[in-house]
Amino acid sequence: MSPNAKNLSEVIQGYNLQEEKNRYDQIPDVTIGEHSLNRGTTSISVAGSMESNTHPSCRDEHHQHLFTTTHDDGAPVLELGYPQSGPYVQCAAGVYMDLMLACAQKILDENHPRFLEAVTALQRTGLLLRREINSDDYLLRGPKCEGVATPQDFARLLAEATNQSFPRQEGYRVFLCNSGAEAVEGAIKLSLLVKYKKFIQTYGHEVFSRVAADLGIERRTHLDDITGEPDPLYADYPFFLFGFVSSFHGRTLGALGLTLSKKAHQFGYPKSHYLKHLLYNGDPNDLESLLDPRPITEILDAEGGLRKVLDEGRVPTDLAAGLIAEPIQGEGGYLPGDPAFFGPVAEICQKHEILILADEVQSFARTGRLFGFEHLGIRPDAITLAKAAFVGAMVASAELEQYLHNGWHSNTWGGGRIFETQMAHATLDALLHFKDPVLNGISYLENEEIKGIYLREGMARLQQKHPEILTECSGYGLMNGMSVYRREEVIAVAWKRGIKLLACGSSGTISRVRMLMLADTLTREIDDFLETLDEVFEEVSSS
Repeated sequence: MSPNAKNLSEVIQGYNLQEEKNRYDQIPDVTIGEHSLNRGTTSISVAGSMESNTHPSCRDEHHQHLFTTTHDDGAPVLELGYPQSGPYVQCAAGVYMDLMLACAQKILDENHPRFLEAVTALQRTGLLLRREINSDDYLLRGPKCEGVATPQDFARLLAEATNQSFPRQEGYRVFLCNSGAEAVEGAIKLSLLVKYKKFIQTYGHEVFSRVAADLGIERRTHLDDITGEPDPLYADYPFFLFGFVSSFHGRTLGALGLTLSKKAHQFGYPKSHYLKHLLYNGDPNDLESLLDPRPITEILDAEGGLRKVLDEGRVPTDLAAGLIAEPIQGEGGYLPGDPAFFGPVAEICQKHEILILADEVQSFARTGRLFGFEHLGIRPDAITLAKAAFVGAMVASAELEQYLHNGWHSNTWGGGRIFETQMAHATLDALLHFKDPVLNGISYLENEEIKGIYLREGMARLQQKHPEILTECSGYGLMNGMSVYRREEVIAVAWKRGIKLLACGSSGTISRVRMLMLADTLTREIDDFLETLDEVFEEVSSS
């Protein structure tokens, strides 16, 4: 046991963390060439510099051929071709621990038996590189395709799991897509389209034409003769979405309008005018105060009409479509949502038929629950996933299907790349059903909850020891953030000593650093992390 693990809990929720260590001999070695690694025995061990003389040329070559994204000049250079076992990665300098996890893409040890079985099944059936377009073709598993998952297999598993977390009599349906940002776009489009269709059902096209006229929105007729859709087409549809300050939902233009965390995301791009932002964990009444509950016909008939209401900064509830939130704000600083705030907000949304859109792109399967929103005690209408899910996906109440027309949304690869669908199914199936003997048969979500308690207990000890560096640690499960002084130094020294961390939130005197761990995290890995982080804080304090 490391010095910093002394006096930490040995049993949490009936699970014996110390006895777990007796089962590490069941973990196989991972061998690539002459290098072997085993998460059951290895530790963070950096013998040389994490920055070799070949790394600057790698960065130069990258920038020569690729557009700028989010790299900075000091971003780590990761050498491929070495073994990885759990969070441990071997490199030329030694062994480091990855707590960035590809910005939340990795959820289980990449050598997990379910993953190996999934790839073997694709190789055996000749489907490893097969691509189709699932939006135009139905995919049927052939007679010799045992162990291969179709898009509907994955969708069924995901929808059923969602209904376990957030029960609905009508159940859920899934839209498969290419990324987290596209999943968010799907949820945005869904909420806007549902509100429009409900508006037409309630008031008819004549009233909507009055709304358009009041706002100077023109009627477009050039597609009337070449489309089978009976609805008249307008140049704009003034339905509103609500988001939160410091949120991040993606960089496509629809998601970007609701993103409000960094300047770099924002300048130079047009935004929808039909957006409102609230303070995260603020006052729930802020949402109610923005809403005008009068029927739209009453608003149109009143002096000044709809334009007056919008100019006053208010939104008619008949035009309020959706509210999107992260259960833990990622770019905002890994800040957990407060159930005392989100409970009343959800009640307001339900009262006014505003769809609740849960952005779980980063939090999915990381918090000790399948969905982070389970901690907030409310049931979303639509949920967006990616990263750990291995594919982009939007899951929404099946009741909303009635408002969607053919072609409302589509994409190139959603569900059609057989490898991604197969791995998504293997990942979710393992998270839900695999009983890991090393963890004595508890589920991975249970493991996240237990190990999250253990991690935060250890971080509290480090905070007592290093109050000049660490001020706080918070989160759910194994998705946590720590608040530190001198953040850039902490991250740089951590990398030098073999811990890969990533900043989040704005920079200040005290800033946040994200800490992500795998769902199958071992007790010894947390001990190893705490011991090395202690050394990091010691070095930063003394410099």
